[in-house]
Amino acid sequence: HMAAAWQAEQTGITAKYTFIPFGSMREALTAEMVGGGGDYDLAIAMDQWVASLNNMFDPIDNVVSAKQIPLDRWPEAHLRQGRVGGRLLGLPSRGHVQLLFYRRDLFEKHSLTVPATWEALVETAQTIQQREPGISGVSVPYGRGNGQNLMVWYNFLWGRGGQLFDAQGQPAFNSAAGLQSVQDYVDLLRRHRVTPAGAVSFAEQDAVNSMGQGNAAMLPVWWWVRSTLLNPQASRLTEAQIGFAPMPSYAGQPRTTFTNTWVWSIPRRSRRKEAAAELLAWIANPALEREVLLDPRENDVVAVMQPNLVDEAVNARFSGMHRFAAEGLRATQSITFGPEWPQISEALETAMSEAATGARSVPDAFNGAAAQVRRIVRRG
Repeated sequence: HMAAAWQAEQTGITAKYTFIPFGSMREALTAEMVGGGGDYDLAIAMDQWVASLNNMFDPIDNVVSAKQIPLDRWPEAHLRQGRVGGRLLGLPSRGHVQLLFYRRDLFEKHSLTVPATWEALVETAQTIQQREPGISGVSVPYGRGNGQNLMVWYNFLWGRGGQLFDAQGQPAFNSAAGLQSVQDYVDLLRRHRVTPAGAVSFAEQDAVNSMGQGNAAMLPVWWWVRSTLLNPQASRLTEAQIGFAPMPSYAGQPRTTFTNTWVWSIPRRSRRKEAAAELLAWIANPALEREVLLDPRENDVVAVMQPNLVDEAVNARFSGMHRFAAEGLRATQSITFGPEWPQISEALETAMSEAATGARSVPDAFNGAAAQVRRIVRRG
């Protein structure tokens, strides 16, 4: 659709689009970086890969100023994921935020307020479990697998005033605030017992299924999960039963959301950089994104541009979801993904799994992870 529209509007430039499944995407980008022949003029990369692939891409600061692309079209939380070493390597193309999904029908039935803090979330979850036997308060994943048991915890970490890394790039997650945030997160499972029994080994999809099958009342997860929860093949819930709100925080702390951002970049080996810059400038247009969001044949909630996050019509179509996303993005922190991120993430998700199962205490697990991460960073 987009390529056709581009050709209709512009003259002399034809855009050919290659779809690569997510599982093979990083490999394809790496192959292009190492031995590619300049076949690609624009490429999309995930935030976690940008630092390790940065030799593949040209900085685009000059393109942005030549084409007069206003950078305030994107929330800073998305925009910063395209920067490496102070240079802009890509513009946000897709971005995901987290929201708290909840059972609107149960909240109305028991006159409950949607929790704005983690403390209130625990109380609300306990109330639901007392009044609705067989339904868990909140569904969260604690099992190992692609760092999925960390993605909600980052909000606990930031809310407690903790950081993953210090200014020197060394681990800081085992500070007093960091360890407290892990304890709070694991306490949902082990002390308060407001998660499903199987959550200790849940992957993200298991947490989503638990909500979709009517077995949990709250679910902190990515906004795109809305379509799964509304899909009758995957979920028993109806649209009327599902509410959502910004992710909770701690009392007095700003809302946060861990983000997942994909960026459009111009490969260094491209042989048609001027045409690529032209297409990039055309794509970076809020009206184009808005058109997809409002297309009745589409059901895609994903938006990365600030004007669309606060747009009246977009919010009317998706029940205010985008305004909640904007609220989470406004003051959120982000992770700076260095080239060693995959190993660091693995050390952290192992520690989280050990703390969740009780194999190690929270301090033992996360001090151990910090020692491991220091070694990873040192080896580079």
